Amino acid sequence: MNNERKELFSEKLQAGKRTYFFDVKETVGKKRYLVISESRPAGEKSFVHSRVMVFEEHIKDFIQGLKKALNFFRQNNQPKTHTLEQIRQKYPNAYAKWTETDDVQLRDEYLRGKTIEELAKIFKRQLGAIRSRLEKLNLL
Repeated sequence: MNNERKELFSEKLQAGKRTYFFDVKETVGKKRYLVISESRPAGEKSFVHSRVMVFEEHIKDFIQGLKKALNFFRQNNQPKTHTLEQIRQKYPNAYAKWTETDDVQLRDEYLRGKTIEELAKIFKRQLGAIRSRLEKLNLL
């Protein structure tokens, strides 16, 4: 009797020094399953191999768990927001309305060759605010 498993799909992903494989296989009894394998160096000429097998009847639950884990990454990789008070400790004029006098001074200083970093210090505003205002004034 032939006990070989049939491979239906295979995807290889190289990620740094690690290689991941996503294989969909089928048992002799026609039962499909997913195999996720990892191969990573464990010395000069040896590798460590790990794998997880997920059978078809558990795939929906597996996907739900994976989605929850990915959502956790997305939510916890967002830059931390700061309050206006915290931002204004470093940039006292952050989010303040630009005046015509500010615009004239910004234009003059920029045309004299001041860098965006220097302008941020002069105007006590964030770099992005300076760039944005220069774009609005058609200087960038």
